[in-house]
Amino acid sequence: MTGIDAAKIGRQVSRRLADAAAARRFDPAGVGWRLGRSTGPGRAELWVPYDRTAGVYGPQGSGKTLDLLTPALLGAPGAALVTLTKPDDLLLTIDARAEGGRPVAVLDPFGVTPGMPELVWDPVAGCVDSMLAERRAKAFTAGTVRGAVAGGIADDAARFYAAEGAKVLQAFFHAAALTGRTLHDVLQWVADPQHATAPEEILRAHPHAAPFWDGLLRGALHGDERTAGNTATTVQQAMSLFFQQPIRDRCVPGPGRPATDIAALIRQGGTVYLLGREDPYASAAPLMTAIAEHVLDTALGLAVTAPHGRLCPSFLACLDELPSTAPLPTLRTRFANERALGLSFIYAAQTWRQLVICYGEDEARALFGLTNNIVVFGGGKDGLFYRELSELIGTTRVTRTTYSIGRGGMGRSTAGEDVPILRPEEIRQLPERRALLVSENARPLIAALTRCIDGKSGQALLAAQDAARARVAAGRRQTASAAERTAQALARTQQIAPPPDRSPFSSTDRRPGQ
Repeated sequence: MTGIDAAKIGRQVSRRLADAAAARRFDPAGVGWRLGRSTGPGRAELWVPYDRTAGVYGPQGSGKTLDLLTPALLGAPGAALVTLTKPDDLLLTIDARAEGGRPVAVLDPFGVTPGMPELVWDPVAGCVDSMLAERRAKAFTAGTVRGAVAGGIADDAARFYAAEGAKVLQAFFHAAALTGRTLHDVLQWVADPQHATAPEEILRAHPHAAPFWDGLLRGALHGDERTAGNTATTVQQAMSLFFQQPIRDRCVPGPGRPATDIAALIRQGGTVYLLGREDPYASAAPLMTAIAEHVLDTALGLAVTAPHGRLCPSFLACLDELPSTAPLPTLRTRFANERALGLSFIYAAQTWRQLVICYGEDEARALFGLTNNIVVFGGGKDGLFYRELSELIGTTRVTRTTYSIGRGGMGRSTAGEDVPILRPEEIRQLPERRALLVSENARPLIAALTRCIDGKSGQALLAAQDAARARVAAGRRQTASAAERTAQALARTQQIAPPPDRSPFSSTDRRPGQ
């Protein structure tokens, strides 16, 4: 062997050893998202595996979105579902999530961010399957519970009418899908459900209709007058956004606007954004809940049929402001069953009481119990929640030594005392960029968090946000203003109005003789 051959072999061996070392190098970003660092000795890195759920509690302005949810979303290697209420949070991440040609779709029912790629979805599609129709209807009516409770209706009553409303809505969806009807037909039925005869006739006569659904529909709408009236109101509330023509045009397929292929988007590692807002007069929660359930069901179907029986990389559901945006009725079941299939969940709420209002005390506690990692920010005012957390964290044994001086000289006594590891007021007083972490059977700790807009990477995010804002501003300039729409409507009225004495558009408050 010559010296040249020996050198060549040596280089090949070195390369193989380097490749083997690189293969052994572990990258935690492939299996989890970074939470922060511990504040104890060693300042260990804290990572949450994708097969572990996380619940985040922090009041408005505490930093839970920028310190925790946004970094988790930006680091997710697979597809993601994101619910949020602030357009700036959407604009901060949308370009980063679209890197590498990954698709992005935004549900923006109120038209706050024109110019963003739109999510187009047909609520009736697929409802020939009665099971799908039932799930979709329950998702729509689940979004009405929070608004009903906030309006002073007892939560038990709100949940009862949500269940009754789901019977009506599932029948309408199923009947429309069986006969090739559209959302327009469903809305006609919803506008006056107690006098809509077509759905019941379809369900009774169609050979592919789900058995007995005509009876369920008739019983829900034609029983006790008061109960039937409240049920009809719940159905109309669940579908209320679609009665606004601009919202319907933005969200529903139409000529030249095909429905978004959610399955293809997930396969390509894309992102679905659901942008809502906290508005007691026009809540997007029913629509967003239904679409979120559809996206998660699609991801679950892809996981079950995947070669390894799970999604890889994992699908991340990042549910910011969960009670206000998409209070998923199936969330507890998904926590228990789907994390092993490659679906990862992070949810955030401003207070514990928000979850109780949406889900009820028992369901909210079950959801809390199934959450592997609880992250709590300071600054809240829910003393009862902080006291329960203090009890959950537990106590520590403290030795106290007492010295005394008497006639017999100096004495000393030692006693043990159990004291809380963290008192409720200490949790409330956690400083900015710090959070309490309670993780499964590990000891509690205080985590130091990193804000995503800090440093060079943060400056790049802010620059991308500014660019996205410019695109939104350009899209807004192309949208007709309220004054322009008023002028168009009046001009159209003048074109179509018949003579004044017979016109339905003419004024009705004229004085006699005018």
